[in-house]
Amino acid sequence: MAKGLSTPYIADMIDRRLFTTGLAAGLMAPGAALAGPAASAWSQDLKSSARLIGAGTTGEGTLLRHLLGLEIRLDEGTKTYWRTPGDSGVPPQFDWSGSTNLADVAVSWPAPVRFADGDGFSIGYKRDVVLPLLVRPQDPAQPVDLRLKLAYAVCDRMCIPAKAEARLKSRPGMASDPDLVRLRSGFAARVPQAGAPGLSLAIDSIDRSGRHPAVLFTAKVGQATGPVDLFVEGPEETWSLPLPSVLDAAGETRRFRLELDGVPRGIDPMGRDLTCTLVTAAAALEARLRLA
Repeated sequence: MAKGLSTPYIADMIDRRLFTTGLAAGLMAPGAALAGPAASAWSQDLKSSARLIGAGTTGEGTLLRHLLGLEIRLDEGTKTYWRTPGDSGVPPQFDWSGSTNLADVAVSWPAPVRFADGDGFSIGYKRDVVLPLLVRPQDPAQPVDLRLKLAYAVCDRMCIPAKAEARLKSRPGMASDPDLVRLRSGFAARVPQAGAPGLSLAIDSIDRSGRHPAVLFTAKVGQATGPVDLFVEGPEETWSLPLPSVLDAAGETRRFRLELDGVPRGIDPMGRDLTCTLVTAAAALEARLRLA
């Protein structure tokens, strides 16, 4: 890492660049804050609020899916957590059990940022966020009555448990609110993709000389400028891996080092797959890499 360039600085730079692009335009779209037929009422907590938004449907027959989103708004200076929270915090927990005509909900996660959190670093969102939802109905010809009970956490200097409840009916062929469509689409564009153009990630080597094996990752980021970050998840929730160290602050090639601390006792990590999320200011890559 370049002298004087701290990890919190990297997180802040990525955060500013992420939200000074077209994504921010979606957040400020006129009318986006208004509840209506395509949005549930806001569910307010101490330092945040949440609601469900609708953005129409895609496909037909058994391939029909409802395009919805979970919008979380944060008070100034607060953060909320990604699906893997990092050194502290808790990920959002979803309860859809009150819904009707619901077969499945797939939750997508826009690219997160790293931020200082107590004595360590966590992963999540420092600004308002929409988690895109892809909803599969049991009966494609009938509306989905989506009911959510959400448990999440918001932090500033300390973590605050938060709860929200939201209900939204989505019908096949229902007219979409253009502002909500743009809002959801902006965040969907930030979801890491397996084939993100111009980005690649590989395991360069594994050092087994220490107490825990240490993995060296090499990322090719092309003409990407500014900070780049990497988040790594184990194959199961019982793995609790630390955040990788950022070794390079500039250039077309960036390196990261991850010590495999947090692997469950008695488990040999070799031969297991890691889910890796590489985040630049303009794009994000998700790759599954095997330890070998």
